[in-house]
Amino acid sequence: MKLPAILQGEARTRFLQGIAFGAVATMAIGFAWGGWVTGESARVMRVSAETSGRMSVLVPLCVAQFTAADGALAKFKATGPYSRENVVSEFVKSVASTSMDYSFAKACATGIETEIAKTAAKT
Repeated sequence: MKLPAILQGEARTRFLQGIAFGAVATMAIGFAWGGWVTGESARVMRVSAETSGRMSVLVPLCVAQFTAADGALAKFKATGPYSRENVVSEFVKSVASTSMDYSFAKACATGIETEIAKTAAKT
C-alpha cells in the first residue's frame, strides 16, 4: 500500500505538526474565549447557582419569621451592622428545615434591612 504524498517524508512531519498545533490552538481558544470550563469550575458554578436559587426562596421566609418575632426588630435596629447576623440567628433558628448558617443569616439580615427601608419610605 502506497501512502499519499502528504504523509511521506518532510510533508508527513509538517502535516503532523499542523494537526498538533491545530489541536492546541483549538483548546486554547475554547478555554479562553469559547466558554469551555473544567469539571471543577462547572461544579463550583452549579453549587453557586443552587445556593443562589435557594436563598432567593428562603430569604423572604426568614424575613417574615424574623419580623413576626416579638422584640426582634427593636433588637435588630439597636445592634451594629456587623453583628446583625447574630441577632437573626438568635431569633430564627431554621427556615423550611434549613438551618441558619452565616451566609444565610447575612442574606436574611440584608433582606430585613431592605424591608425596614421600604417601611420607612412608605411613612
